[in-house]
Amino acid sequence: MPSLVIHPLTQQRLTNFVRTPSHALLIVGPAGIGKQSIAYQLTAELMNISLDQVTAHQYVRIVSAGKEKSIAIEKIRELEQFLSRKVPGNGTRVVLINDAHLLGTEAQNALLKTLEEPPESTTLILSVAHEQALLPTILSRAPVLSVLRPDAGLVKTYFIAAGYDEKLIARANAMSGGLPGLMSAILSDENDHPLVQAAGIARQIAQGAMFDRLVIVDGLSKDREQCLVVLNVLQQMARVSMRAGNMADSWQRILKGSHQAIGELQGSGQPKLVLTNLMLNL
Repeated sequence: MPSLVIHPLTQQRLTNFVRTPSHALLIVGPAGIGKQSIAYQLTAELMNISLDQVTAHQYVRIVSAGKEKSIAIEKIRELEQFLSRKVPGNGTRVVLINDAHLLGTEAQNALLKTLEEPPESTTLILSVAHEQALLPTILSRAPVLSVLRPDAGLVKTYFIAAGYDEKLIARANAMSGGLPGLMSAILSDENDHPLVQAAGIARQIAQGAMFDRLVIVDGLSKDREQCLVVLNVLQQMARVSMRAGNMADSWQRILKGSHQAIGELQGSGQPKLVLTNLMLNL
């Protein structure tokens, strides 16, 4: 997969999967690390088509939340109809479910039937930010591929080769916490991209005064998934700064606080309370 910047171990596992594909694969990693790009590239290789043919191919089905906050069960029922049709000859079929952590319990249970009795010549690829959002029964029926963060030098070399200025790359690296998917969106000036907006909020939290941070809580707490994305980016920012030698107490507090807040939100923590406690302790 030369067109992507991928950790060598992740790339090796993807290569092995293409050689001997199974009925499903769960691609796990934080928002912005490039899961969707990897999933699309993997689909192209499994189908033996070019990357730009993926979204329009008749035997590829892409399921996502779109503008909604969750993936409705109706989309899984539509998927079942798609999978009920035969693939002619020895053809291959791929289903991509982007942000599978947005599947509700009912939708996951409906999908479980497909994972338990997968149709012939079909591979389901699910990308997910955190495994905790999926039912144990789903997790037990799909091998997991954790997307490892590529080395900073590899990421820098990749974007230099793509024609970007080193100063812009360094700025995007700091803003994104070194997540290559988010870096690509920042360098491409995709200001309306949800991840770029999340990175902006994370930077406000990291740099803002106490009052400014508390002002953010009201709006952000209304969307648990957006909270998790922002906190993941914030956590990555802290790690990048600390790896660069900035061991300031503020970054250590951000790293510890964001890690704790993510754990609480993935459990049953109330977003407004979790975020307020975080802001007060940074």
